[in-house]
Order: sequence, then C-alpha cells, then structure tokens
Amino acid sequence: MSWLFLIIAGLCEMGFVITMKLSNGFKVLSYSILTIIIMTASFFLLSLALKTIPLGTAYAIWTGIGALGSVIAGMILFKEKKSTAKTIFIGMIIAGIIGLKLSAGT
Repeated sequence: MSWLFLIIAGLCEMGFVITMKLSNGFKVLSYSILTIIIMTASFFLLSLALKTIPLGTAYAIWTGIGALGSVIAGMILFKEKKSTAKTIFIGMIIAGIIGLKLSAGT
C-alpha cells in the first residue's frame, strides 16, 4: 500500500506544480487554493509511504514522478519546448525511478 501512496503523492506533486503555475504567482484565488489542497495531499501521502519505504528511495521517487510529470505537462499544456535532449533525460528519470524501486527491497 505504501507504494501506491507514494505514486499518488508523486502525481499530486505534479498536480500542485501545474496549479501553482496556473495561479499566476498566487494571484488567481481558485488555483491558489487548489495548489494548497493538492500540496497538502501530496505531503500527507508521502508521509504515509515513509512508514515503510526508505527515506532516500521514497523522496527520490516522489520528486522523480513530480519532475517527470511536470516536464511532460509543461510540454503538453503550456507548449514548452520539446527536444531530443528532454526526451533522453525523461528516460533517465524513468530508469532511475525503476532502479530505485527495484533496489528498495520493500
């Protein structure tokens, strides 16, 4: 169950970064509130995952999911630049997340 909490926490991290951008520096109240709610959920779920998953593994995977999702969301939702280099580095993040999961032993 901890791994599910960690994955959802990572997706929430991606969500709060997207809503933070949409809040326009916390000037749009609805997105600002949504950012805080999603951020709280992300930290709460991460704390549940940390009960059984090692700290370094959980934190790296949590930030990896958030970073990966944010880069992809930026390219899709905000028309940020796509490049071969970005694709290669996204692949490296995915490889790192998989490697950490496989080596976690939980």
